[in-house]
Amino acid sequence: MSIYLNEKNPSKHKPFDDAAPDIVEYVRYLEVIAGKSANTAFSYYCDLRGFSRFMKRRRSLVPEDRAMKDIDPKGLDTAFWASVTKEDIYEYLYFLNSECGNKKSSTARRLASLHGFYDYLVNQVNRLDADPTAAIHPPKQDKVLPKYLTAEQSMDLLESTQTQSDFPERDYCMVTLFLNCGMRLAELVGMDLEDVDLENRQIRLFGKGHKERMVYLNDACMEALRLYLAKRNTMEGLLPQEKAVFITRRRKERISNRRVEQLVTGAMKAAGLKGFSTHKLRHTAATLMYQTGNVDILTLKQLLGHSNVSTTQIYTHLQEFQVRAAIEENPLGKVKKPKAASHVLDTTEQETGELQTEQEAAERVEDSSAPMAAFEGAAKDGIGLDAAALAIAQNDDAENRNS
Repeated sequence: MSIYLNEKNPSKHKPFDDAAPDIVEYVRYLEVIAGKSANTAFSYYCDLRGFSRFMKRRRSLVPEDRAMKDIDPKGLDTAFWASVTKEDIYEYLYFLNSECGNKKSSTARRLASLHGFYDYLVNQVNRLDADPTAAIHPPKQDKVLPKYLTAEQSMDLLESTQTQSDFPERDYCMVTLFLNCGMRLAELVGMDLEDVDLENRQIRLFGKGHKERMVYLNDACMEALRLYLAKRNTMEGLLPQEKAVFITRRRKERISNRRVEQLVTGAMKAAGLKGFSTHKLRHTAATLMYQTGNVDILTLKQLLGHSNVSTTQIYTHLQEFQVRAAIEENPLGKVKKPKAASHVLDTTEQETGELQTEQEAAERVEDSSAPMAAFEGAAKDGIGLDAAALAIAQNDDAENRNS
């Protein structure tokens, strides 16, 4: 059995056998026995091929001036993996940081690939006695809060799908599902018609490791799906056997991950949004559900399809405006630099803001809750535009062009 990038269309890709035999067997083990997704298995496969190239150059098995990408990763046997030392691993990690410029997260993932590979050789198939990676820990990760769109930015993005797309119903529907359901890119692309249950307002998704979960649809998602499916199912040239929910306009076949990313990037650019990727739409949905939907952390874990609650906990961060409001409430926040040494700190109501009238306090609370109020409205109804109105507008535009 071979590992393929595209689980839905395996005939489009050659078997991934361009590596040492132990690596090929390990990658097969990941998919067949460990139940990893094809994307995960492929990532491990690429990481281990990169390590193979590094070790060949380190052991002078190839000319010194040969580029890393031109080194053949094959030709290494079990005895070679047994000869790898802890020092080799450390040198590899240094190489990733110094020559490749890898981020800490990328280095940690490559080390995880080596951990898994050697665990397989030592504990699963008993080909080695020792694991050189056993006592090596990944670099400490920088704590980075998830980046997400505001409610206003989300609406701008949805509107942009109507102005720059050649298939607005499809693109609007995809972005709506991203923003409201928090699904992964691969989950959206892999959806089949049989997975959509409009009657019960739910979609069946297959996440990482082929894990199945149900996602429920709010009003915005329901309306977007109905509008898109009505258009999709009447497309000329669409084959009856095509089961993919989201298809390309020309070939009428399942849309690819890369094409969805291109469409979302284009819509982002048209909306004037910079620094956001497709995955940030998942962050947006998760942040909205946790902070305004009265969803506890365990429920959010299930909704997002996380295997570990620690992954979900990144969404428990405070809102930026809440942090800013807390800092501004510091009674010393309005103290100015004294003009002379004899200046006495003025702690009156006017200077520090410690004492306020009830009316002033109420006004400040009302102002600080405005951003959250916008999110609460979106959480209740779902993030979406008036899809029916959009359809009418599109029909009017078509009639005007034909007249």
